[in-house]
Amino acid sequence: MAWGLIVSFVVGALCALRVPILLFTIIVLIVMVGYALSNIGSGSSALDILAWSFILAAVLEAGYIFPRMLLYVIYVKVLGRDIGRSNSRNGSDLFTNNLFQAHSDARLSAKAERGGVDKARPRMPD
Repeated sequence: MAWGLIVSFVVGALCALRVPILLFTIIVLIVMVGYALSNIGSGSSALDILAWSFILAAVLEAGYIFPRMLLYVIYVKVLGRDIGRSNSRNGSDLFTNNLFQAHSDARLSAKAERGGVDKARPRMPD
């Protein structure tokens, strides 16, 4: 059964990279029902089958969560710390090189909007 737990963890980890959480939940339910149906004829008690089904589901979920946490630590903690260090050396603030910021504050200011409106308005001949 140890190999089954290892395979479940690896399958959960691989699913974390490409499978959305809703589909993964359906996969976990299919695995639980499949395990229960395959072991009904083996003479195991219903409590054992139920317990092992939940253990397999928990290991699948742990495998799904592990890469997500690893990516969180890499992208948010490590890269955020590196951006903070490079900005502190340059004397600028943290949001200057922010990877997730779509627009700069200068482009969104009211002053920038007023200047663009006058240039874009066509003049009517007198």
